[in-house]
Amino acid sequence: MTRHPWRVALVGFGRIAAGYAEDEVMAKYYPYAAHAQVLRDHPQLDWQVVIEPDPFARQVALSKWGVPTVVPSIDHLDDKASEIDVVVLATPPSARLGILQHFPALQAVLVEKPLGDDLSSTNAFLNECKTRNLLVQVNLWRRADRGLRELAAGKLTGLIGEPLAANCLYGNGLLNNGTHMIDMCRMLLGEIASFTLLKDGDWSYPGPIPGDANPTFCLNMLSGLIVFFSPIDFREYRENGMILWGRDGRLDILNEGLAVRHYPVVPNRATTDEFEVPNDLGSELESTVGDALYWMYDNLVQALNQKNPCLLYSPSSSALLSSRWVDNILSTVLSHPITA
Repeated sequence: MTRHPWRVALVGFGRIAAGYAEDEVMAKYYPYAAHAQVLRDHPQLDWQVVIEPDPFARQVALSKWGVPTVVPSIDHLDDKASEIDVVVLATPPSARLGILQHFPALQAVLVEKPLGDDLSSTNAFLNECKTRNLLVQVNLWRRADRGLRELAAGKLTGLIGEPLAANCLYGNGLLNNGTHMIDMCRMLLGEIASFTLLKDGDWSYPGPIPGDANPTFCLNMLSGLIVFFSPIDFREYRENGMILWGRDGRLDILNEGLAVRHYPVVPNRATTDEFEVPNDLGSELESTVGDALYWMYDNLVQALNQKNPCLLYSPSSSALLSSRWVDNILSTVLSHPITA
């Protein structure tokens, strides 16, 4: 029997939890930029708790978002913890240890990546979830992007045919945004066979996660396709994007998904009996990144209502595969640096 709304505790109240909702520029393109916006709006979620050590952030949770229970630590929840069905973990991985055991009635977790500081801590966290028989949705949000899901379901080959070449741009760290882009490659292009490290990185600034790096590398996909990853220094400008060349055209997914353009193959304008991709004549496709976070939650609600983990867009089993490739690449960077 389906019971809802599902009662939610949000652990951590920083940028991804609520801070991005304050960005007026972001709001033009992302109606759901932060967890707080979804938890406020989704009809089958009852946002009951915020756990956050920062007193200013706690005051925002109370005054702006009207959360009934706002506490500095899990130890202050008392009996309220037994009422929670879903925990959202918007904290660094190191701050998550031991949190779940305080929620005896817990049924599901929505967690930010990375799942752990390393594969060992990742496996420990997932083993705890498995022991508790919890649904685990990892917020690799592109998995819930409606446009990307259509591409993965067949629209990509319908637009450009068989992919022949692919280039990915990322920045602010391999563990950070690189994880998203590797997962997006798996989503659109299939599984990975191996990787080749090309260069450690061109600058010292790694991003917000300690121990991260910005290597240049390529993924060798099981299909035979090679996907090149090049880092962008976010101190200059942002980009997490992908350019795909296929037998029938090109698709650009750039500006972090806000700019999606299709370029079909046409007769070559300068050579008889030849063809080209008209790089100045692409057609714009709808960008759907702005509400992807909402649909990530909605998908979790569907899986909860039907008690079916197979419905999850971004289950821990899939996220773990992406995490393993990230860990392997990063370990190679740290243990076998390329200096030339």
